[in-house]
Amino acid sequence: MTTEESGESLIINGTAVEARLLEARPIRHCRVEECQAHCCGGGVSISTQQAEDILAHAELIQPHLPPDRRDPLKWFDWVLEPEHDHPAGGMLTNTTVVEDPTHPMGANCIFLRPDRRCGLQAASIAAGEHPWRWKPFYCALHPITFDQCVVKLCEENPLYIEGGSCNRPEPEALIPVYRLFEAEMKLALGEAGYAELEARAGG
Repeated sequence: MTTEESGESLIINGTAVEARLLEARPIRHCRVEECQAHCCGGGVSISTQQAEDILAHAELIQPHLPPDRRDPLKWFDWVLEPEHDHPAGGMLTNTTVVEDPTHPMGANCIFLRPDRRCGLQAASIAAGEHPWRWKPFYCALHPITFDQCVVKLCEENPLYIEGGSCNRPEPEALIPVYRLFEAEMKLALGEAGYAELEARAGG
């Protein structure tokens, strides 16, 4: 039995990666018009360092949010907890969740706009930065995640099951999970790590 078949983890560029990410599945990316940004319903944990960076650039971000969501004092709850899942550790806070009866979950992250686009991503693009410059790490990574320091697909998470899966059935084609989520895997592993993973998968 291979590592991939047993469900064990691979060590890629020093990081544990769930072997099931190498599986080829009949899936494609979801589309915002289908899911209505379901995954943004509960807010997200974010490192305090990244939250502080967002606040430091508030003037660039505010124009990309609805007027009632532009107060930086309301962006994070500042309830701190240690990071147990990412190998780097550190401290986490959470983005604020606000009521929104038009969203599938009845509420959403304060940075989500009525057009179901992320205001932080819109601000990053407008500033000429990478689209994920200010997007919270775990948002950009979704539906890939770190779980107890292992990179995996968060398909056992209730959010994923209830509509925040970021993939849809595609019976006409098979694609390895890691390749469908190439950008997310590169965020987790780096370019060198992704290249190593692809080599381990046989290209």
